[in-house]
Amino acid sequence: MPLDRETLAGYLSERLARRVAVTDLVSFPRGTSRQTWFVTAREDDSGAVRDLTLRIDHPSGSIDPTPLEQEYFVYERLARSDVPVARVLWWEDEPRWVGRPFYIRERIEGDWRVSHFSDPDPRYDPLRIELAREHLRKLAIVHQVDWQSLGFAARLPAPASEADAAHNYVRILARQLATVSEEPMPLALEACEWLHQHAPVAPRLCLCKGTNGYGEEVFRSGRIVAMSDWEEVSIGDPAADFAFMQGFLQPIKRDGIALWGLPQALDYYRSVSGIAVTAEAVGYYQVIRCVRLIVLSHNSGAAVRRPGGTVRQAWTGTEVLHMARHVVASAMGLVEPCSAERFGELNLTVEDTEAAA
Repeated sequence: MPLDRETLAGYLSERLARRVAVTDLVSFPRGTSRQTWFVTAREDDSGAVRDLTLRIDHPSGSIDPTPLEQEYFVYERLARSDVPVARVLWWEDEPRWVGRPFYIRERIEGDWRVSHFSDPDPRYDPLRIELAREHLRKLAIVHQVDWQSLGFAARLPAPASEADAAHNYVRILARQLATVSEEPMPLALEACEWLHQHAPVAPRLCLCKGTNGYGEEVFRSGRIVAMSDWEEVSIGDPAADFAFMQGFLQPIKRDGIALWGLPQALDYYRSVSGIAVTAEAVGYYQVIRCVRLIVLSHNSGAAVRRPGGTVRQAWTGTEVLHMARHVVASAMGLVEPCSAERFGELNLTVEDTEAAA
């Protein structure tokens, strides 16, 4: 069934018990795991306007093995915390509307883009550093969430202890690999054994966001007003959240002086959170991240063969899979590392993966 203005107007009118017209429906172009739609609705009687966000799996399915309803659950629970998130409104799994489940949340005023962030001019180095620090401040709030009292352990596999954090993550990956495997994956299985052997002890157990960095959060006036993309949420080592932090860990060096990078980010994070995360632990979780990319790639490859498969899913199921395998194999010492430029496609750095070796 198509997702169109008329269908959504009918749905919202039923939910709100008043006639509603959908005046705008725009697909968010970023992201590959699921579809995000921006909805503008106007109530016929009062003229009140609602700005909403709708999340739904692709017609061919999500590349993420976790269910969409879990994402809704995360938003609902985080609304009871200090983490800035959009308020969820409705979960819908009645197939008569669009044929597959979706949920709707409020849309927070702001943008994932910040002017001049990507401008290489040194004048904007302070802007880049401050936005990275702002992200770390908000991430520190996430890591302070009382995940036990909010019921996250009822939905997410929780480690038995700080020493079990990495092992727990690897066990999750192994189960996902067994579920989504489209072909034998001896390298991935070998990587799980390697990860068990090299597992670090977490400084504490916390809620981890999973997908971080520029493009994942909503900014307004230089501050994060909403944290988005919670499909990779987990309970474990805060170092895991540094394993995928696109844009905010990029080294900034001027006149031979390192102004920003992983060491500076870890120092700043410790100053605002009180939690010590090591570069070695970040490198370890970079490898875990790549094994997870193998999971996502196999899931994406399966989606391509279903009706509604996309070119982006085909790319994820091939190129991303190849790159993730190469990074994992190089971290284990089986092959030479690929070039820094190729690592950049996965938001990794050579230094990160070498730290895990």
